[in-house]
Amino acid sequence: MRQIAIIIAALAFSLSSYASANLLTNGGFETGDFTGWEYAWNDFNFATTGTPHSGSYATRNYYDGGMYQTVTATAGETYQLTGWAFVPGGGSATGWGSYIEVQFLNASGALLEKQNIEMQTKTRSQYNLADTGWVVAPDGTVTARIEFGTWKSGTAVPANPTDFDDFNFEAVPEPSSLILLGVGLFGIIGFATRKRK
Repeated sequence: MRQIAIIIAALAFSLSSYASANLLTNGGFETGDFTGWEYAWNDFNFATTGTPHSGSYATRNYYDGGMYQTVTATAGETYQLTGWAFVPGGGSATGWGSYIEVQFLNASGALLEKQNIEMQTKTRSQYNLADTGWVVAPDGTVTARIEFGTWKSGTAVPANPTDFDDFNFEAVPEPSSLILLGVGLFGIIGFATRKRK
């Protein structure tokens, strides 16, 4: 019975590891730099220990700039992006925004679909969660680009500084895999119960 309990625990652990495998490098900026990330425009971001959402570091944007990271993605698979942003009060009434998004790209780098979350519309001066929910990568997808930043147009002045932290981009296990795992677990439990009788 003890051996079966160990097997069940190992299977449950492997499933939880698969379900929460972050595809991003340095999603929480805990290297203290931008390992894994690139500037989308304007190198106005830097790692900060000021007000991280968790851990020791976040990235801070003092004005107008953005960063991204590109990872391999598969058409038809389901993904979820989460991330946190701290947008302070202030800034011009219009003409700027802070966002977190995932873009699904084809082999030539053309945009197929994107999920964009505007962070300046959420409660200011606190960390807020951006969560795309489960998103199915469209046909032709070969990569996903995770991007965040603060933009402005004309003479607009964005609220600043804005902090971003704790990005997680993961593939959601396929329902068929979960069903197979469930059947296997029930089979092991049934076998153990039968053997005990």
